[in-house]
Amino acid sequence: MSEELTAEEQERLRKVAVVGKVSLGIVLKWLWLFALLFAVLFAGLTWRVVQRAAQSPQRYSAETRLMYMPHGEGKVPGMGDKQLYRILERRSLKKKTGENEGLPLPPGEKSRLATDLEIRQDTRPSNVYTLKAMSGSREAAVRKVNAYADVLIAEYGERRMMEISRWGGAAEVRKAAMRTELGEVERELADIKTRVGTDAPVETLASLMSMIGEERRNLMLLDVEIATTEKVRKTLESGQDDETTAAILAKGPELRKLRNGIEALDSEIAKLRQVYTDLNPRVLGKLEDRNELEKKYRAIVEECGGVDPGDGGMEAMARTQTSLLDATSRLDALHEQRGLLQDTLERNEVRARQLQAVAPQAAVLAARKLELERSLVDLEEQLGSLGDLQEGARKDLIQIERAADAAEQSPFRRENLLLAAALAGLATGGLALLTVLLGLHFGRIRGAGELAAHGDMLVLGSLPRRWRPRRRLAKEATEVVANHFVQADVPKGIVLVCRLRGAKPQPEFVEALDWALSMAGRKPFILTMVPQEGNAIPQEGTETMLNTVRQGPRGWFPVVNRYSLAPTELQMLKADLVALREEFDCVFVSMHDGLRHGGDFTAQLLEVCETALLVVGANRTRRAELGYARRLAKEAGKPMLGLVTGVRGGVVRKELEESRW
Repeated sequence: MSEELTAEEQERLRKVAVVGKVSLGIVLKWLWLFALLFAVLFAGLTWRVVQRAAQSPQRYSAETRLMYMPHGEGKVPGMGDKQLYRILERRSLKKKTGENEGLPLPPGEKSRLATDLEIRQDTRPSNVYTLKAMSGSREAAVRKVNAYADVLIAEYGERRMMEISRWGGAAEVRKAAMRTELGEVERELADIKTRVGTDAPVETLASLMSMIGEERRNLMLLDVEIATTEKVRKTLESGQDDETTAAILAKGPELRKLRNGIEALDSEIAKLRQVYTDLNPRVLGKLEDRNELEKKYRAIVEECGGVDPGDGGMEAMARTQTSLLDATSRLDALHEQRGLLQDTLERNEVRARQLQAVAPQAAVLAARKLELERSLVDLEEQLGSLGDLQEGARKDLIQIERAADAAEQSPFRRENLLLAAALAGLATGGLALLTVLLGLHFGRIRGAGELAAHGDMLVLGSLPRRWRPRRRLAKEATEVVANHFVQADVPKGIVLVCRLRGAKPQPEFVEALDWALSMAGRKPFILTMVPQEGNAIPQEGTETMLNTVRQGPRGWFPVVNRYSLAPTELQMLKADLVALREEFDCVFVSMHDGLRHGGDFTAQLLEVCETALLVVGANRTRRAELGYARRLAKEAGKPMLGLVTGVRGGVVRKELEESRW
């Protein structure tokens, strides 16, 4: 057992295992009787069941089949296999055919649907139903099954027409409800169109969201272009002085005219110098004119900031100024375009939010409208075919072929044999259970194996029940048991021999035990508890201790009450046992007769002993007596040894063979 279990749980599991082994042993012991009882019961019950089956009013059975093929099932919902089966088994139908009503049966023949008719749905094809009727004669069975088929077909036709009519009325109600719901859906869609200005808000929302995405992308591109133009404009502005550049560009034509005049004078002066000297009045005049023009030029330059940009600088300034003006005007145009695009985007987003609020509802309403329109079309088509369906309703269920003959059911069929076997098995099992319960309560010990199953005692072995015919077997068994006692790992100082009721004294075993102990170097002594008023104590060759009468290695302790020792007797017994233990190695304390229930006698003896040897009679000692002795030994905390007497020779031989190996 697991170490994790408590001692109480281990004891409980051990008891359950012991009960199981003992119960199995009881069943195996009486197995032949149970088998014989089952055979007798099975034969008797089989005869009884066969006789009743042979005289049964349902001995003959006839079958016919019905085929279910509903017309227009695609337009009007069909009843289905389960619904049809329920119709075939309706209570009203059973009442209708309860007492020959509507059934052409022979005179004196009665019929009840619940017991006489069996309805079975075939697997393949599933629209075929088999009807089976039973009766006491062939003719009655055939007429029954055909009559049942006619009644079922008529019943189904009526039920089917009622079902179609009921479905038609329900369909008209559904049609009116659908039209009302369709009108409400259309009003809600019109209200949504009034609010958002479109009858397709989902599609409009999709295109509007696409437009908003495009506008957001364009707005982002405009922001990038504005930033780039602004950067270019700032770069152009940072590369020049606005006042100087404006002044130079304003005086540019005059400076250009003066520079051209100076250049023309320089060209004339160069030509005059080729002819005249620098002192020539014409040269001097031209030089003075040039100086005048140059002074004017310098004065204008000083007025514009004191820097002469020259022709190239003036052209560059002009180009820069032109680029700056272009950048400024482009930036203004981009800002204006962005503002317009932003306004458009905001208007579209507002409209998109309006559409998003109603788009899911509009989508659901549109889908519901489409569904209702389709359902109305289908429903109107189905309602238009109700007349044809009602005309063909009586043809949905037809009889394939009318029954012509009935089959006789054999009284020896498997169902009857199984019923007899089940009843016989139930009765045999009940008797076996009762036997086990009685055996557990009132039963007797069968052998050494049952003692070993308890697990709390060491079983020394078993002795045969007849000594004279089996002297050799008895001698060998007693020697083996004695050797087992000597080799047992238990205290052997003072041993209480508890001979339970049903166990006979074994003098040969006592002699063998003395011999085995002597060979082991131990001196045994046998002390018997006897009644004081008896004649069990010898009169000659004895000596008396405190209360023990001793004669060699044997002794007798007289007691007044066989149910309890007096305190004085108990004290003298303890003193005598102490004295005997000083002289002998092993003292066997036995009782004159078997162990008795009640009183403190055995419990008092267990207190002064070290080991308890329980001697049990096979098939004689009751389990209750063994349990009583074991309980006393366990309460006293003494180890227990077990010995079984009166065992069959074959069992003893088997145990001896096992002990040899």
